[in-house]
Amino acid sequence: MIAPAPRSRTSRRLVALATLVSLTPLAIGPAAFAQAVAAPEAPAAQAPAAVETKTIAVAALTNYNQLIKEITFLGGLGGNPNAGDWVEGMIAFFTGGRGLEGLDKNRPIGVVVQTDGAGFAPIGCLPIADLTPVLELAENFALEPIDNGDGVYELELPEQTIYFQQVGEWTFVSNTPEALAQAPADPAKDLQKLVEKYDLGVTLYSQNLPAMYRQIALEQLRQGMEEGLVQQENETEEEFQARRALAETQIAQISDLIDGLNVVTIGWSIDAEKKHTFIDAELTALEGTDLALAMTTYENATSGVTGFHRPQAAASFLTSGVTPAELLEKQKAQNEAAIEMVRSQIDKALQEQIEEGKIPDDPDVQEAIKGATSDLVDVYADMIRNGRVEVGGSLDLAGEGFDAIAAGYVPDPTKVEAAFKKLAEAAAKEPKFPGVEWAYATHAGVTLHGMTVPVPEEAGQAREALGESVRLIMGVGGERVYFAMGPRGEESLKKAIDESAAKAGQPISPPGELIVSVGQILTAAEKVAPPNAAPMIGMILSGMEDVPAGADRLIVTSEPIDGGLRVRYLLEEGVLKAIGQAAATAAAMQQQGGAPGGF
Repeated sequence: MIAPAPRSRTSRRLVALATLVSLTPLAIGPAAFAQAVAAPEAPAAQAPAAVETKTIAVAALTNYNQLIKEITFLGGLGGNPNAGDWVEGMIAFFTGGRGLEGLDKNRPIGVVVQTDGAGFAPIGCLPIADLTPVLELAENFALEPIDNGDGVYELELPEQTIYFQQVGEWTFVSNTPEALAQAPADPAKDLQKLVEKYDLGVTLYSQNLPAMYRQIALEQLRQGMEEGLVQQENETEEEFQARRALAETQIAQISDLIDGLNVVTIGWSIDAEKKHTFIDAELTALEGTDLALAMTTYENATSGVTGFHRPQAAASFLTSGVTPAELLEKQKAQNEAAIEMVRSQIDKALQEQIEEGKIPDDPDVQEAIKGATSDLVDVYADMIRNGRVEVGGSLDLAGEGFDAIAAGYVPDPTKVEAAFKKLAEAAAKEPKFPGVEWAYATHAGVTLHGMTVPVPEEAGQAREALGESVRLIMGVGGERVYFAMGPRGEESLKKAIDESAAKAGQPISPPGELIVSVGQILTAAEKVAPPNAAPMIGMILSGMEDVPAGADRLIVTSEPIDGGLRVRYLLEEGVLKAIGQAAATAAAMQQQGGAPGGF
């Protein structure tokens, strides 16, 4: 520990620290912590605390050396491979060539946020064990810190006053001297947990958030709900009260959600070796809560439509899960209220359409449309009551033509079929209706219905993309409905049905996944883009030419973790290059006095 220095030297110490604090996310406020429970092991305080404090959040930034590597990687994707050198050059410029002397460039930087039950104290944790270089660096700045004794220094900045203390291998910064007394003896353990997985991460401990702040959050939600609950002009008193009751139930569920949250972790990782980046959101729940029960929905998931998920297509998705029966029973009243509200709103909207003349003044047509919508609401109700989700689909734009396929679980698919037959009956009144080929074929127990819809010449780009006509197919079989579109639709549909049957009952991991191939979509878009947009699309694609096949995807996954759920948003190399190229192209065009027209 360095002995207390004269006022001017202490000032320099804190000025240098202020430079380092720019790397520290100190602007964490209480509103950010209205989620997650049980904090990590209580950090050892340097001095006895008058009031018990609890940790409600820990944030960590990877070490300086790793950070420069990641900046260099990201810069290279955007056409600036020297981005890391540029950052170090700027730091050298502002520090008179000394750089961040005193900072251990192999240890993380972090923030620990604590509460005494009434307020919040953010404590910055900087890996500085020797302040001598920092004091020398501070001579470049004209600030005057105040020595408050016991190694604590005060520095007045333009917007706030900060306090600084070096203890052992760490230097702590906070907005009150009292907070420094509660600084963890060694924050490395909690910080390392985050930086082992992420370059930047935050962990929130919801149950340590003071109860009064949780209550304030709920009251604000309730107030917002009350302000939005205004009886509509054409809304009956009965409809209004039903909507109010549903809103009250939703507020109660949000309260249960807040009470049930345990730990929330948000993290951002940049991987230069694998050439991708991802953001994670992890939620865990308190054991025995409704939220913990809901988290089990996607455990041990299986699917009967896995063949419809084609990861190499332009876009593809698959999700499967079963809501626990116990939770369905608890949510029964709310679900029934939601179903009736949907039914009432649709009936009312249809009647308004009839009165405004937007639906033909033909009793048969009106009755058919009402019957079809009633059938579809029944399907929705059955799915809500059943609690089972099983759906998959994909769009393939590679090569000539295209195809889109989708399939999903429905307790009674004949209701979907009946609804479409009623809609077709109503549409048949139109002279140009092409008609439906009912049950024109079967495949693996699935009955196929099809129709070919002409694309009018005035459709312009849509006709260029879709062709002179579009083939549409609906299939019904077992407890599933199937859809296909495009010239390759039927072939792809049958193949997906067969592949799904072969994998039926097998576990799927992750149980939720969405994949978008940016390269395939941009290639297809370039073919039909207007003249003012095609050049920019072409430039973006040119920046992706050296990307390996299949490495140009946005991938969103959700999967169970111990006691909770993780959602990950991953961007592969091609997506990052597309973003970098788009930004560089837009900047270049702006400098030339033009904008990326039409894009």
